[in-house]
Amino acid sequence: MRVNLAMRDFAAVAMLAGIAVLTLDGAAAAADSGTNALPGGQVGFVVSHIKYALGKDAGETGACPDGMTEGYGKTGGYNGIGDVFVGKPDLQRQEGEVEDKYVQRVFTQAMSDPNTKNLCMNPELGKSDPNFKTVTGKNVPVDGIDLDGQDSRINGKAAPNTCPHDDFRGMSGEHGIDNQFYRLVGCSKSWQSTGLSNQYEIEMYTGAWGILITLKGAQDLRNASNVEVGIYANADPIQLSPTREALPNATYARDQDPRFRATTHGRIVNGVLTTDPVDVRFHVVTNSIHLERPLQDARLQMTFTPDGGMEGILAGYTQVEELYDFQYGFRNGKDANGNPASLQLRAGSSIGQAAVLGHTCQGAYYAMKQLADGHRDPKTGQCSALSTQYRIKAIPAFVVDASTQSTNQDLERSGAPKPDYR
Repeated sequence: MRVNLAMRDFAAVAMLAGIAVLTLDGAAAAADSGTNALPGGQVGFVVSHIKYALGKDAGETGACPDGMTEGYGKTGGYNGIGDVFVGKPDLQRQEGEVEDKYVQRVFTQAMSDPNTKNLCMNPELGKSDPNFKTVTGKNVPVDGIDLDGQDSRINGKAAPNTCPHDDFRGMSGEHGIDNQFYRLVGCSKSWQSTGLSNQYEIEMYTGAWGILITLKGAQDLRNASNVEVGIYANADPIQLSPTREALPNATYARDQDPRFRATTHGRIVNGVLTTDPVDVRFHVVTNSIHLERPLQDARLQMTFTPDGGMEGILAGYTQVEELYDFQYGFRNGKDANGNPASLQLRAGSSIGQAAVLGHTCQGAYYAMKQLADGHRDPKTGQCSALSTQYRIKAIPAFVVDASTQSTNQDLERSGAPKPDYR
């Protein structure tokens, strides 16, 4: 882990001896479960679970009357992957060519020619793909919250700074749910309940990234009129039990990069925290490629739980270009040292993902542009961001504002398994 052992040992001794760990700047204590009284009005959390807030499977809700998304070649796998390369008919699969030999030939030939362009790294060279299906079903219930303050299905108008879009109803019948990301992916097989796409928290559990939340000025977790809320990237790998569950009351440091730190205000009403919008940014690692997951105008709507944690929604807007980069194309991915990841790794990862998950990169890209509902340009009338919602769970943690580093930092950054020093 990135916190050095001396700091952890000190924290452990301090707690055992009854010394207030809150003397560390920015540290937070768990709530008194009986009274909800918070020493100093401060409390901290680490996100232990995170997934996109979506709907139920399309087959259950009728979300996709036009069918499901198809990938290159429509048959799945790598059979039609030659279609991803621009102007290269020689990279199509030849008659009688077995798949593994075909894949080896295609990638060897494509990657050896710097002039070969592919649609995953250059989706703008393609066009809208009719085989990339999006949610068009009516009355589909979706997880999430109302971001723009109105239900477009009722008044038929777009809120200020947004573009026209059809709001969803919530899972419990709420109105005005803004979740265009679900509309984008809801007809992709990989985004159904048995699919592989909504499992990115696995990387969080390897220690590759994490999210911290702090509250300040909340003397009562039932009701508080003005709470300062901090949302940070975690500078330390998440600490796990022997059964691979996140440990409560562990100590974590905030990322020292100001780009990954945000502060806003909120209020607690009947045990529900609601925050004002703020731009946030987190780390994400895919196939050892280091990327960033931004969320503009982000707000939390979280319910405090009896175990001292909280669960609910983190929602906001994601710029199309950035969403495409971390979800599909990996164009701006970096290595562990902050340098651009190799083109072969980025291209191979994005093309391989398209083949395995069954989508076309240009299809996803142009669908995003069509579905964008936020950050409207007053000159062009076009929106550049999609409403994006995450369902998260957070557990109590001690959050400190300190720079941390350890001897196994390079190991952590590589994504390799890390020793457990507990």
